[in-house]
Amino acid sequence: MKPLAACWVMAAALAGCAGTGSLGVRDDAPGFIPARGVTPQAARDAIAIGRSTKADVAAALGKAVVIPFDSGYEVWVYRWRGAQPTTRAATELVVLFEPSGLARKTRVRPGYDDERK
Repeated sequence: MKPLAACWVMAAALAGCAGTGSLGVRDDAPGFIPARGVTPQAARDAIAIGRSTKADVAAALGKAVVIPFDSGYEVWVYRWRGAQPTTRAATELVVLFEPSGLARKTRVRPGYDDERK
């Protein structure tokens, strides 16, 4: 597997794991976007792949949950509150930054209903 692909797979897995917990999503938590703010899709659309820097994204969306990798890549996670105040119910925007500091990929993961069967 190519290093970039491995980073993206690991980032998606980490963000997914972070998104399945029952920890509360607090209004003052890093990476939390209030309901009156930008939508997840609008936030994703505002990030120009290969051009947006970490500073650009931080200026537009604020402080993120940052997951650094030894390779120099970083994943930034932003969350929007779901029906329940949990990370599983929250919608997430995940941004992968290359070692140069430019955005490489983005994805939006919709929140899940917290009722487990």
